[in-house]
Amino acid sequence: MTLHIKQLLRAKTLKIISVAYTLCITFLLLFPATHVPKIDVPSFDKVGHVFVFTILVIFWALFAFAKAKEARAKIWWVVIGAFIYGIIIEALQGLVFQSRTADGWDIIANCAGILLGWLIFQKIKTLFVFKN
Repeated sequence: MTLHIKQLLRAKTLKIISVAYTLCITFLLLFPATHVPKIDVPSFDKVGHVFVFTILVIFWALFAFAKAKEARAKIWWVVIGAFIYGIIIEALQGLVFQSRTADGWDIIANCAGILLGWLIFQKIKTLFVFKN
């Protein structure tokens, strides 16, 4: 089991997972909303944004850390990049796609997900993955 986890946490594997996940969520966040089923739970979409950005930051932070363990500052670039990505997605939803609307609360939910992802990454880093 440990061997499989170590193989999964290699930089090359993490890069593939991170890029694939980013492309997938980009498509889903820009996909016409007319085809998305309506869920009548208050703020359900905000929970989705938190979850999506939490996973995004965890994947990219693991990749950045695996790529260059001594360059811990790269993790902050992941956080900044995720924040900019979230703003770009919201801008595209509001400006380009007629079936989507930009929402400032989505950006706040994205930020909460980024923070949660960073905190979870810190825990993963210290407990399981990267012992210095």
